[in-house]
Amino acid sequence: MPMSRKPVSAKAMLALVAAGVVLPIVIAVLLGLAALLAGMGDADGGSVLGYVALAGGITWIIVLVCLLLAQGLNALDDRDDSDESEHRG
Repeated sequence: MPMSRKPVSAKAMLALVAAGVVLPIVIAVLLGLAALLAGMGDADGGSVLGYVALAGGITWIIVLVCLLLAQGLNALDDRDDSDESEHRG
């Protein structure tokens, strides 16, 4: 039986999982730094970092959706392989 390749590579899955874990930490640090700058009187810097954190949050949502879709594609590929082997045997 030839071994089929996954629709989404393991490296891509690893990158998505790593981004899904690291991005919330980055967002929290950026929000904390934004609050620190605003508290020290640099309202403009705090505002800019707030927007950067918002962009990070949007990126995080996109990464999670991509991870969900990638897992779904891999699960469908696994199911197709097992269905074919059941019909043959």
